[in-house]
Amino acid sequence: MFIIKERCTGCGSCVKVCPVSCISMADRDKEEGVRWKKLAVIDVDKCVFCNACVEDCDRLFEKTKAKVPDTNVFHAIVMHKDEVAVHVDTAAYKGVWCYAEQRHGKIVPTIYELLHVGGGMAKDLNEELCAVLIGHNVADAARDLIEHGADKVYVLDHPVFEHFLDEAYCSALTELIRKEKPNKLLMPASIIGRSFASRVAISAHTGITADATEFAIDPKTRMMRATRPSFGGNLMATILCEKHRPEMATVRPMSFPRRPAEPGRTGKVVPVQVDPSRWSVKAKFVRFDHEKDDTVDISSAEKIVSGGRGLGKPDGFKLIEDLARVLGAAVGASRPTVDAGWIPYRHQVGLTGRTVRPKLYIACGISGQIQHLAGMSSAEVIVAVNKDPDAPLMKLATLSVEGDLYELVPALIEEIKKVRGN
Repeated sequence: MFIIKERCTGCGSCVKVCPVSCISMADRDKEEGVRWKKLAVIDVDKCVFCNACVEDCDRLFEKTKAKVPDTNVFHAIVMHKDEVAVHVDTAAYKGVWCYAEQRHGKIVPTIYELLHVGGGMAKDLNEELCAVLIGHNVADAARDLIEHGADKVYVLDHPVFEHFLDEAYCSALTELIRKEKPNKLLMPASIIGRSFASRVAISAHTGITADATEFAIDPKTRMMRATRPSFGGNLMATILCEKHRPEMATVRPMSFPRRPAEPGRTGKVVPVQVDPSRWSVKAKFVRFDHEKDDTVDISSAEKIVSGGRGLGKPDGFKLIEDLARVLGAAVGASRPTVDAGWIPYRHQVGLTGRTVRPKLYIACGISGQIQHLAGMSSAEVIVAVNKDPDAPLMKLATLSVEGDLYELVPALIEEIKKVRGN
């Protein structure tokens, strides 16, 4: 991506259309024959190569050319792409894989969402649904994965996997990919999944869509169409991996229903031989420290009480915490309150935070921007408390309560205590 200095007028239009603010205007050095005082400068490290600035400058060129046919301005931004020839026999890749993340020997519930999504893909493609289980003393979990829809479970069980290390897990999974050639690979967008999914994609020479929230199989090309929020949730981007296999994606937790168990379902368990001596693992496990936090994790909470800008001040979350405490609920928050530093990011609900599916979601002082609604609209019961009756969340809610939350919430807390005899 570069600027043709002689054609740039310094108009600043490209600055306005750039979605990631990577273009700025700089003073030109005094150049003979150049009357423009400003020059566009692109920060390539921040650029996402969306082509918006190129299209805008070309538009101005065509507009000017209509009036001045021999114009030599605009058409000043050029994006050069290096095409790398790849030769992948996509027909040789079969099967939909789901990485079954485990922590301390227990399967992470998100895998059941992956099996739900992957099962739909496998059905559309008429291919096997497989799970990959990596860990130490985890072989018994294979039966659970089969009952939740896996036709085949690859088990990599070795002491080297007792504690998660990116390099070891990546090397093992990449070796298996090269040997078995899966068509699709889904991984959870968890802390661990995000940590090594990109390593796997690089090692396997393929592409990956991160934090996908929607999936579909193109009936003509049989490719996976993975959709994810982009530019802070303001756009939804559908991404294709045309020339590489497997097609990979990380799946945002709580974005899909869990595949139910089918007791007695049969499948195949495939033990995989592991030879760590072939890998270069530089990291060493030192210790595991549990996070000291008394609050409930919103990702798996059945009840959530969230606060928004309507709280008016950081101390307003004390009231939210009081209500959450009497309900046995987790504390959530809207993005503006997190951005303002009122509450840590781990409480953020929405496309740029956590996607949740609780049985009860109480929103206090949250208007309900699209990014927030997309992260909690699957809740079974939604209660909204707001002064503004026209707020988007008030219209979506199962029960909308118009009024001052500083009057309503304390009254609700007292009523709950009375009912529970406290």
